[in-house]
Amino acid sequence: MEKISILWALVRRDYALQYAGSFLGISWMFLQNLVLISLYALVFLVLNLKNPSTQENFTAYLLTGLLYWIPIQELLVRGTGILTDNRSLLKRSSLGIDLFLWIPYVQFLIHSFVTSIPVFVYLGYAGTLNLTGVFFGYIVLVLSGLYLMLLLHYLSRLNILLKDISPLIRLVSQLLFWGIPVLYYPTGYLKQWNEWNPFTIPLDMFRTTVVSGYESQFDWFHITPFLFFFFLVYLLAKRKFQSVILDHL
Repeated sequence: MEKISILWALVRRDYALQYAGSFLGISWMFLQNLVLISLYALVFLVLNLKNPSTQENFTAYLLTGLLYWIPIQELLVRGTGILTDNRSLLKRSSLGIDLFLWIPYVQFLIHSFVTSIPVFVYLGYAGTLNLTGVFFGYIVLVLSGLYLMLLLHYLSRLNILLKDISPLIRLVSQLLFWGIPVLYYPTGYLKQWNEWNPFTIPLDMFRTTVVSGYESQFDWFHITPFLFFFFLVYLLAKRKFQSVILDHL
């Protein structure tokens, strides 16, 4: 319980540093997410940049894809730089590196929950929300964050060694975004390409649980190689990087 209280204090501190002097404070984060979702909805739904016959299904498809990806992208970018951003505090305290890595994960859970409320309300009003699957949808989000955390243990440490890889991570996050079926249906060679993206299967799981009548587009067993690889990367970060990182802080 003591570590949880310390972690929550660190999360609040991190929010305060990120949004110090901002007029709306942390509300900017949620407003930004909702505006981004709304813009994509405007372009792909209102302006009909899609197959018109898929209007009813595509609305839920698009919104759930964005709801899944936006917090994941924030976790990837923020998690990579969290140790570097707290370098001075890490030097002065004995809390350990791993506790700081959970700061962006807690923020990911908060952002996912708050952003999902208006999206789920709309889908419920439209009759495309699977009410019994909402809880399991949140479970998928929680597990997806933990899945990414395996990789962030390595990336956050690598960010210290290489000074700053944030621009590269932002570029990679854009490639990952267009490599998963968020804004389009997976078909043909594109579907085969999607299977090489580590977040395709989690997104498919999320849609399957929360969208009424949605049928899975992928074999969920294909996530196994990514899980194995991410776990090996996690072990590498914990066993080989730990002492080196402490020297570079």
